[in-house]
Amino acid sequence: MTTAALSFVDALYSGRLSRDLFRYPVQSASDRAEGDAAVAGLTAFLRDRLDPDQVDLTGTLPEGFLDDLRASGYLKLRLGMEIGGLDLSAYNAFRAIEHAADYCMPAGQMLAIQAGVGAPALLPALPPGSLREFVAKQLADGAVSGFGLTEPAGQNNAWPGTTATRSADGSVYVLRGEKVFTGHGPVANLLPVAATEHTEDGRRLCICFVDTSAAGFEVTSCIEFTGSRGLPNGALRFDGLEVPAEYVVRSDPEDARFPDRMASAVLIGQLYFTAAPAVAIAKLCRRWSGEFVTRRRINGRALSEYDEIQRMLGETLAEVYAMESVAQWSLLGSGPEERWFERLTAKNLAVRTCWRIVDRTVSLYGAEGIETLPSKLRRGAVPVPLERRLRDARGLRIAGNVDFQLDSQAARRLLTWFATRAEDESGALARELGAEHTDEDRLSGANAAHLAAVREQVLRFHEVCRELTRSHPRQEDLFEQEHTVILLGRVAAELFAMYAVLARAGTEQSGDDGEQDGQRLADVYCTSARHRLADHWRRLGMVTEPDYAGISTRWLAEGLTRLRNEA
Repeated sequence: MTTAALSFVDALYSGRLSRDLFRYPVQSASDRAEGDAAVAGLTAFLRDRLDPDQVDLTGTLPEGFLDDLRASGYLKLRLGMEIGGLDLSAYNAFRAIEHAADYCMPAGQMLAIQAGVGAPALLPALPPGSLREFVAKQLADGAVSGFGLTEPAGQNNAWPGTTATRSADGSVYVLRGEKVFTGHGPVANLLPVAATEHTEDGRRLCICFVDTSAAGFEVTSCIEFTGSRGLPNGALRFDGLEVPAEYVVRSDPEDARFPDRMASAVLIGQLYFTAAPAVAIAKLCRRWSGEFVTRRRINGRALSEYDEIQRMLGETLAEVYAMESVAQWSLLGSGPEERWFERLTAKNLAVRTCWRIVDRTVSLYGAEGIETLPSKLRRGAVPVPLERRLRDARGLRIAGNVDFQLDSQAARRLLTWFATRAEDESGALARELGAEHTDEDRLSGANAAHLAAVREQVLRFHEVCRELTRSHPRQEDLFEQEHTVILLGRVAAELFAMYAVLARAGTEQSGDDGEQDGQRLADVYCTSARHRLADHWRRLGMVTEPDYAGISTRWLAEGLTRLRNEA
């Protein structure tokens, strides 16, 4: 059993930090051992079948790798043993994907697509019946899956352009449309596809479980990326493809949201596909930074003795600690529909932190940071593939939706709660900063001050949200202030990350004075986080701003024409 923690969203809603919230979730020894065994087996499997350098250079996986992966059982990380799965916990699946991505990014992301966004992830959300039985049978037989969601018009339109039209006798739905950037698209056997059904009662969102061997399915292009080279991804076309009506999940009329349990599964899946690889890259950069600093001397002085280098290493060590803390809080000791806020914000926290780490590591390495691996091998340099991980890390920031849109989504959901709650007891609760926490006495003086700052800023966030929703009776008017909404999302995420880090530090035993421990790491992380928060708050409080709209509108109307003429 794991020790459960409440959701940080409770603090944002109430404006106070309750005593119960300061309980950091701890993985049980038995679950940890089960995860260790899965990671060891998966690592051996990948090392026996893949050369990650060749995969990146050629942009292709070895012939037969997918068949080996299908037979291995690793495409069933979280599925039950009754259909050949490993039945791993949510956090152990995260760990397995992280270690796979550490060795070979596309291999790790293939596991993530299957476990996080494909049919295996959605299976538990399906009601008993023919669809569940169909999906379970396909997966038991080794089906590869993904999710057809993004379209040429973009991912953030409320309704898919792909249509699902029910036949006259009601027995099938006919799909027409296109999808792009579909993970596993070129190799999938079973593919959930998002489509819009137009009915007399209004539009309905349909999730159609497509057998890709059916007539009317076409892979129009295999898509390649700057990073994650070798990952199967495709552009797809559905031209009159028929899906049995019992294999379609429909929303209520004019409700473009995924069913709750599917939405919860997709949130966890997003962490598998982006946050787990981000942690892998961050840990590699941590190791490479240590190796580089150890082997370098500048003007006869060890590089590790320089003040700025110590700061850079300290930031990287602290940020890896924070990424682990956020992932553990988000996935340990909770059900699939709990901690939506943590899971929604954890993606951005992980990939942005990873980007800071890899960017910092490139600066540390200098020209070696952007030198390709073949070039290093030719001249006998230490073959650290940092340039590859730089490419991989940048892709993670737009995978599963661009980062600023996810900030907006998190803040919109929070603001909707504030808008729908009238004056109630939460106002009284917000005036209290909260009782002392049971683990607070374990924090250092610096970290106790950081926790006090989190308390104050949670209250501030609560009051700002209440005031914004009061002063904007029409929620649409508030959401039109996109930059304000995005900044609120970033403030909330930073506060969550600080609190997760402090909660973890409060549960760990401090090491000897010369040992790196959670207290020191938490202090470094929270210090930088408070600088970022101060900037967010300052921007939120600006009374006047430059004329961004006027500049962009004028340039688009006049400047773009001028540039075309000059070309």
